[in-house]
Amino acid sequence: MTDLFDMQKINNKPVGGIILMKSKLTVLGLREMILTAIFSTLTIVFAQISIKLPFSPIPITMQTLAVCLAAAILGKKYGTISQIVYVLTGVIGLPVFSGFNSGLGALLGPTGGYIVSFPFTAFIIGYIMEKNKRGSKLSMFFAMLCGLVVCYTFGTLWLGFSLKLSFSKALVAGIGWYLPLDIIKVFLASFLAYNVRETLIKSGFLKGLYLSE
Repeated sequence: MTDLFDMQKINNKPVGGIILMKSKLTVLGLREMILTAIFSTLTIVFAQISIKLPFSPIPITMQTLAVCLAAAILGKKYGTISQIVYVLTGVIGLPVFSGFNSGLGALLGPTGGYIVSFPFTAFIIGYIMEKNKRGSKLSMFFAMLCGLVVCYTFGTLWLGFSLKLSFSKALVAGIGWYLPLDIIKVFLASFLAYNVRETLIKSGFLKGLYLSE
């Protein structure tokens, strides 16, 4: 009886460990899903804060601010996932793009390049931030500027293709009017992201992600 009891205890130990491990993994997965959903939703909300310009097909929006925040706070993996979720949500037909637009038609329109760029923009920003885990606001600002270059590259190339503009005209139409405001948005995003990130690290909410290492 004693031997049988001891065998049961031995056999139960790894089982209990596996259950505990699965429980921890589930909690981590849930937390990361929540963070991803929060920043996907933030991008949706900021996309609706837009101003249409009479001389340009591209509205002024706050989307880039949301993308920068997601990448700088969540890192390249979850920041990128949050933007993939945003893009796919719009592609399947939910009105999440600027002006409550949706579908493949929005991606094929003049602004489609900017939308497609968001996951890549988030990845670049997050990648640079992971190289500077507890970097300063200045390093965040630099990372976001690099991300902005990615966003402009996708957006300008597609704008020129969709409207049959020369590269120089596409540059003026896609960047010239927006660069000063986007630099202000990047500056604001670096300030907000740094403070939010530090608060979340101190609270332990980012434990296990790159930011808390």
